[in-house]
Amino acid sequence: MNAQSHYENHLAAFYAWMSGNFETKQQEQQDWFSGHGVLPRGNKVAIDLGAGHGLQSVSLARLGFSVFAVDFNQHLLSELNARAKGLPIRTVLADLKNVPQYATEAELITCMGDTLTHLDSIETVRNLIQQWSALLPAGGRIALSFRDLTEELFGEQRFIPIKADDQRIHTCFLEYGPGFVRVYDQLLEKQNGEWVQKVSSYRKLRMGADLVKEMLADAGFRVVQHDVIARMQYLLAEK
Repeated sequence: MNAQSHYENHLAAFYAWMSGNFETKQQEQQDWFSGHGVLPRGNKVAIDLGAGHGLQSVSLARLGFSVFAVDFNQHLLSELNARAKGLPIRTVLADLKNVPQYATEAELITCMGDTLTHLDSIETVRNLIQQWSALLPAGGRIALSFRDLTEELFGEQRFIPIKADDQRIHTCFLEYGPGFVRVYDQLLEKQNGEWVQKVSSYRKLRMGADLVKEMLADAGFRVVQHDVIARMQYLLAEK
């Protein structure tokens, strides 16, 4: 499956559970934004791409932005809407590769939570960063996060426990190829007292922070912050 089919047919149904306590995770994102000065200073509009169930969108709205929350999965956007009551968030069901579906003048674009690695090629990422740059004014900012999968894991290291409780067990298995990793999401779920296995897979891009920094520079951005948090690369850049 591609990323969209994988989410629609498998991952979206348990994504919120897999992600952990929403309030805790959301506050972590908000603290990262505020700690690096990501606060409204222009038209107060932010575009959150791959918004999912709202960790970044809710954080940005609470910091004073009006947020366009873009995702290709309606289930996740419905969860976001339930959490966004009273906040200036507008959800947009769209594929982030189709920029005209969500294009608007903004002072901030975010694409976080490993969304970049869901894209189909390095050239797609490069092209999108160029298009996102065109939506931003001078001084506009872009915040990206993604998992660096360039270093290959071997043997039993490729089995990664994600989360487990009395009703569900989620494990990932990684299969490496040239330029991508195939991620198998295995869910064991207890139904009527019996464990039922569900498995689906999709590809993720293998790209490092240096390559993404090069793409940003080519699109007219200057990287002002680079953090590694829980093995995720966080980049903040200004046009």
